[in-house]
Parts: sequence; structure tokens; C-alpha cells
Amino acid sequence: MSVDRLSVTVPAGVGAALRALAEARGTTVSTIVAQAIGHEIRMAALERALAEADLRFGALDEELVVQAQSELSGKTKGSKPRRRKP
Repeated sequence: MSVDRLSVTVPAGVGAALRALAEARGTTVSTIVAQAIGHEIRMAALERALAEADLRFGALDEELVVQAQSELSGKTKGSKPRRRKP
């Protein structure tokens, strides 16, 4: 596997917490950082795809979003939606 070495600067508290997390998980800081970056890249691609779909097909009706979230989570109809705004 090919790798790309990067140098990242973070606040001391973040670095310490990251090292502790890696140790607790029995993995490396590099693995955790690579997974987090991969997650951010996938989320950005999803946000772009959703924005493109909104432009192409129109935004979803908010009531449909609330209904779907309620059905997926098993919550009551009065529950507040947790839709992420761009």
C-alpha cells in the first residue's frame, strides 16, 4: 500500500487525547487520523451529492423528512428532527 506522509499541528490537549484514544483502542494515531479524514471526505462527497440532487430535483419537503426520521428512529410524531443544515 502506498502512503503519503503528512505533518499536522494540533493543540496540545487534542494531541494528548488522540494518543490516549489510540492507546485505548490498541491502534495508532495514524490509523485514527486516517479514518477520521476518510470519514470527512465521504461526508463532503455526500453533501455535494445531496446539494446536486436538491438542484436537480428540488429540495425534499420538510414534512417528509420529519416523517422518515420518525419512522426510522421509532420516535413519536412530535419529536424534533435532527437534519443537518449545510
